[in-house]
Amino acid sequence: MNILVTGAGGYIGRGVTKELLRMEHTVVDLCRSIRRHRPEAGHVYVYGELYDIPRLLELIREHKIERIVHIAAQSSPSVSLDVPLQTIHTNIDGTAALLEAARLSGIKRVVLYSSDAAYGEHGDEPITLTSPLLPRTPYGMTKAATEMLGRAYNYSFGLECVSLRVGMVYGGDQLTANWVKSAVECAVRGEKYRLECGADQSLEMVHIDDVVYCTLAALFAERINDLAVYNVVSHCVKLRDALAEIARQVPGFGYDVGPGKLTENQGVWDISETERDFGFRPKYTLSEGLEKYIIFMRELLNRAEMGAI
Repeated sequence: MNILVTGAGGYIGRGVTKELLRMEHTVVDLCRSIRRHRPEAGHVYVYGELYDIPRLLELIREHKIERIVHIAAQSSPSVSLDVPLQTIHTNIDGTAALLEAARLSGIKRVVLYSSDAAYGEHGDEPITLTSPLLPRTPYGMTKAATEMLGRAYNYSFGLECVSLRVGMVYGGDQLTANWVKSAVECAVRGEKYRLECGADQSLEMVHIDDVVYCTLAALFAERINDLAVYNVVSHCVKLRDALAEIARQVPGFGYDVGPGKLTENQGVWDISETERDFGFRPKYTLSEGLEKYIIFMRELLNRAEMGAI
């Protein structure tokens, strides 16, 4: 199958692309960069912008695209506070252009990425697919908006847009900072992890392998629910629990984190419909996922040190 992936060069996009290639699908990678790419069997690079609908229609026709995974976005809630208008333009207008190209081309299945930021603050209340969306950042608002945009295209034009509400992704070669990544980095470097507050912060953690697994399941699933939205999370824990597990696995790791929270808090997420429709079950426990991440970060640090020598 020929599949268009936007954002294929990003953190999640690389994992999705690698797995699709392993499954012997052809990945058409829409890329803003004009740099030359190393040829790879089944991986086709196409230069273009999301907003260029004629170009999108051309590449869909030329490469006989059958399904789309849309990952490209401004993907940071904190950055969206500095560039709100750019975030809105990139995330909403870019998604609208892609959906319009899909509609005009007769493509049905499109996988979109939403976020825990769309839920906003819920305290410790359990999170279900029908929990109110109360975003507090421009980024969170764009994710709520693109969910609704996808659903509108489903109802109005017969598309099958699936939005994945993804929690805090961790593991692997991650560039975007988060508290778990920072703590693991401190642990493998033998440094103490310090925060003035945050021990009570809820973390809707999801390992990168689970995100990739769920993305492919959504891409090929035979059915989707009426909301066309699914929660994607591996572990719902407090930051203090994640830190305690890191300390258990890395003897000597110390941390000093005060009580309280750092951003929006949410209770345990319900993934029953994700399991029912996609067969999704997290691959790792919290212990297993952190162990895999710690091993990766140690290897990364060792390579960096060898390179410095």
